[in-house]
Amino acid sequence: MRPYVVLAAILTLTNLASRGQQAPAFRSSVDVVPVYATVTNTDGSFARDLVKDDFTVLDDAKPQDISTFSSDAQAISVSVVLDTSGSMAESLPRVFRAASTFLDQLTADDRAMVGSLMYVGPPFTSDKARLRTSLDLLPRDPSSPVWAALDRSLTTLAVERNRPVIVIYTDGQNADRSRIQVKRSQLLPRVESGSVMVYAIGFEGVSISKDMKNIATRSGGRATELRATDDLASALTAVADELHHQYLLGFTPKVFDGKIHKLEVRVAKPGLIVRARQSYQAVKR
Repeated sequence: MRPYVVLAAILTLTNLASRGQQAPAFRSSVDVVPVYATVTNTDGSFARDLVKDDFTVLDDAKPQDISTFSSDAQAISVSVVLDTSGSMAESLPRVFRAASTFLDQLTADDRAMVGSLMYVGPPFTSDKARLRTSLDLLPRDPSSPVWAALDRSLTTLAVERNRPVIVIYTDGQNADRSRIQVKRSQLLPRVESGSVMVYAIGFEGVSISKDMKNIATRSGGRATELRATDDLASALTAVADELHHQYLLGFTPKVFDGKIHKLEVRVAKPGLIVRARQSYQAVKR
């Protein structure tokens, strides 16, 4: 199956009443590269009421025709990955409370699964009671296989119909003691060939690794480093808020050459900051 999210009928989306109304998962018969753009003002607030003509999408520096546009919130499927290793033992009650607060921000159409760096949680669901039970039953990680956890999340998200997202609480320092290890170099191509956005939240007062920052940035997500006094629940809530305040820009590639293409999104209006995925793979037909 192609890594592109299959997009839905545009006319249905344009009839939705407002951004606050969740749009259905996109579907279409054509190959469309979905680009989710976060646009903010200089004060960090979300830039609202932009239209298609405000955006330019460049594929290898060449402007593309934006065939699909929506400012409505898109249903997401989010893999929540928490570090439960020994160094986190005393912090886990606070981490689980923060994760529960994040789950509260999900809409009825959103789906989630909760796991740790080593352990896979129950399947994706929109049932928040089941998700909280998953949190309560989450075992402790004997080590910190960060890349393996991301690789596993990419695989489980591949069959989801909603737009795919990974939210991981980690410092990005990979400590994998397993016999078959996943390398960072294996992950970036998977991120580039898909449409998964990665949001990495670092431990309070600890820097996130450059490799983790790079993966998050290239996916269109972000890496957030928390100060020792910052609140994890607030940081996770900000991620949920951002995911529901993004613009969808879709275009059909001129060629399907199997190569990685550089992506850039620009906004015509001055004073706005835009963040989106930086590449995609034009998978051969």
